[in-house]
Amino acid sequence: MDEPASNEITFADLEMFVSFAEREHFGRTAADLGVSVATVQRGVRALERKLGIALVEQAGRQVRMLNAGRVLVREAQAVLRARLDAVDTTRAEAGRPQRLLRIAHTYSLGLGFVPGVLAELLQQQAGLRFHCRQSSANEVVSTLLRGECDVAFTSVSPTEADVVVEPLFTEYVLLAVPADDPLAGRDQVSLREVANRPFISMELGASSRTHMINACARAGFVPRFAIEVSDLFVVEAMVGAGIGVSVVPEGMNDHRHPRVARIRIHDPDWAGRTIFLAYQRAIGQHPTVQALARIARRRGRERVSARGSAG
Repeated sequence: MDEPASNEITFADLEMFVSFAEREHFGRTAADLGVSVATVQRGVRALERKLGIALVEQAGRQVRMLNAGRVLVREAQAVLRARLDAVDTTRAEAGRPQRLLRIAHTYSLGLGFVPGVLAELLQQQAGLRFHCRQSSANEVVSTLLRGECDVAFTSVSPTEADVVVEPLFTEYVLLAVPADDPLAGRDQVSLREVANRPFISMELGASSRTHMINACARAGFVPRFAIEVSDLFVVEAMVGAGIGVSVVPEGMNDHRHPRVARIRIHDPDWAGRTIFLAYQRAIGQHPTVQALARIARRRGRERVSARGSAG
């Protein structure tokens, strides 16, 4: 191959290669891009020449991505996203419509509440794009403070002066047990009834772990952790496998796990958590953020009202 000429690589080169990587087929890529097969083939070979390495391997009509090609796709996608983010952020700072909104949210809120908010916002502002990141509540707040998201939905309230925080609703925390557990048919349960059971927990620092410990403390005991994991859905998978019980947010009821039953915790001081909307004060006046906040507030009120009616 010729000497590398990586400084000649363009966004068009990367966009074409990402498109090709999705199909690993010259013909289908050409058809989707509206160009000739020869154009796609020349583009891939030109990109290999500029990098000085092979990206694909061809045997007859079969084309296979090499590891270097997959690495390039991963990095190219990040570069292309960064380009879009730069354009959208610049337009937002200039008061122009923001077409990309970066959302961070906790695991359970991504099941029903956040998708409902974004779907309604999209109906009002067609053409918006969203980049969503889900994580533990503390990490969601950290993502917001690092400037890596515009809006956060979380159960931990940031205290920084440059962050606007709005409480949306308060939800119960529930006891999760295996579907065949003797408690599974109950409408309510006291945590004292499972004080001697092993518990499945999120890792140290996760807000759901804190809510679990607090709920157990109100019931008069310290939970014994059998397994600690980093994903709330894995918590329920472990419960479903019969390893232990857990305390999960009410939002997990937005999906059904066939091997898990969730039961309302009924103790003298019922266990709950408040869900907050948080965003940097600097973008609070942006019409898109204002619209999202209005939708989130109303849906939060509706959620509380619906639960009151059901109770």
